[in-house]
Amino acid sequence: VPVVQMLAATFPYATPYDWMQVSFSATIAGNLTMLGSAANMIVAFQAAKVGDRTFTSERHAPFGIPSTIVSLYAGTALLSWVHFSPECSVKLGECDDQEE
Repeated sequence: VPVVQMLAATFPYATPYDWMQVSFSATIAGNLTMLGSAANMIVAFQAAKVGDRTFTSERHAPFGIPSTIVSLYAGTALLSWVHFSPECSVKLGECDDQEE
């Protein structure tokens, strides 16, 4: 996610695991609305090109909202179960036994 990459330079003390959580949330939340994802907009524009103007935000919401909620809960559970964070942080000075 490009925005997360830009923000990473602003918050140097966040762990890679923190950024993985932000990236996951931003990616999944993009599917909440039709405007939230480039892929959703591409489908809407392609449908409009062939004459189907019924693919609207109102038609997307019954799928987008529940699928986003389910994906966020499942993904958050998975991320909390599989913890990728290192045990110490060199930037925060928490690694006493690490050589410099």
